[in-house]
Amino acid sequence: MPEEKKPLWLVQLVGKINALAEEVGLDDDGISRFREFIIGTAKAQYVAGNNAGIYWARHGKNKAAGA
Repeated sequence: MPEEKKPLWLVQLVGKINALAEEVGLDDDGISRFREFIIGTAKAQYVAGNNAGIYWARHGKNKAAGA
């Protein structure tokens, strides 16, 4: 995705990840793995929250509480 097409929050998050990874001394491979882990986790949490929100909007209750 071209840099100008990325949402500002994502660009800022990646910048902070890179800065922290360099600060603690990770090499290029470590920085890449660290960034992939953080971004992957954030995406998974967004999807989970979005799915729970859609369920709540349709059913008026928490999906986890109904299980």
